[in-house]
Amino acid sequence: MQPISVCIIAKNEESRIEQCLSSLKPYGFEIVVVDTGSTDRTKEIAARYADKVLDFAWCDDFSAARNYSLREASNNWIFMIDCDESVKYLDLEELTYFRKHLADSVGSVSRENLVTENGTLTLNNTDYTERFFDRRLYRYTGIIHEQLTPIRGHEFPNYLLKTTLLHTGYDMTDAERDAKYQRNYNLLLKQLEQDSENPYLYYQLGKSCEILKDYSRACEYYDKGLTFDLDPELAYVQAMVVSYGNALLCTGNAGTALGFEGIYEEFGNVTDFVYLMGNIYRENGMYEQALMQYQKAVGMPPGKQNGTNSFLPVYQSGTILETLGDMDSAIACYRQCTGFTPAEEKLTALINAANKAANERTATSDTETN
Repeated sequence: MQPISVCIIAKNEESRIEQCLSSLKPYGFEIVVVDTGSTDRTKEIAARYADKVLDFAWCDDFSAARNYSLREASNNWIFMIDCDESVKYLDLEELTYFRKHLADSVGSVSRENLVTENGTLTLNNTDYTERFFDRRLYRYTGIIHEQLTPIRGHEFPNYLLKTTLLHTGYDMTDAERDAKYQRNYNLLLKQLEQDSENPYLYYQLGKSCEILKDYSRACEYYDKGLTFDLDPELAYVQAMVVSYGNALLCTGNAGTALGFEGIYEEFGNVTDFVYLMGNIYRENGMYEQALMQYQKAVGMPPGKQNGTNSFLPVYQSGTILETLGDMDSAIACYRQCTGFTPAEEKLTALINAANKAANERTATSDTETN
């Protein structure tokens, strides 16, 4: 058996936990499942795969549950995973190297977030999350959106592993989504009472409001979060800036969003931000500037949102060119967006319109000839 323990917290996950656990079984890890009050078959299913299935009385604190799972693990090296995730790729030799040569580091993994589109699970975006670490050096803090924190308070190096997870946690009904993020919002407010100077909490509050489609309140939280002295290289800071810009556009405040020109020097190397600036310019009728940003975004490294360096800026360029009456160039853009339904619909509409116009001209010519 590998000297690594996989720790999972679960509640009413009978529809997801088996896929998660079965994806882990081939690697020889100890599997520890901590159940926080399931009333379905979660524990029964977990018992088929896990070495330990333990109960934990839920106390509105995700870190408390995770830290309990760390204490109950037999190994010091921990791989943390959630029930709505499964292993797509994992390199055991890399994990062995990490344990031996990067022992004070935290290993991050890639996570492909999947949602259902037209009946098929489709990649929405990819993010990176800290999951592999030595429990003697790290613990979880924060009652929700918990984060790994060094026990001794030192800054910890982060290493991106080749491990890739598939995540279906965002693939839910509207009712399920609203219930989840309303719960998250309430817990975040509770945590904010204890830690009102934490910009990360304002980011997460804004995200919860955005998902609940309360864009005005989301803007308030993002605006507050960005008043702190922040490192623009941090992933959550970049995400907060982009989310704020998108929320401003959703509330019809494109003019206010133009103020993001003032932070272009700090974030102009972030793909999602460049794409956002294209959208901001487009919404303000500044088409030349928008096209320049879309052109820059194409070919940049992949952003957190799927397509911001490929089909999305090409599609938006097509919409501008169509507005400007350059139908041939618009069609050329839409042709490049294979598989993107809005582009395919616009392409079909333009081609049909062009064919109809050509037929009408032919009919008119024939009438005049006769």
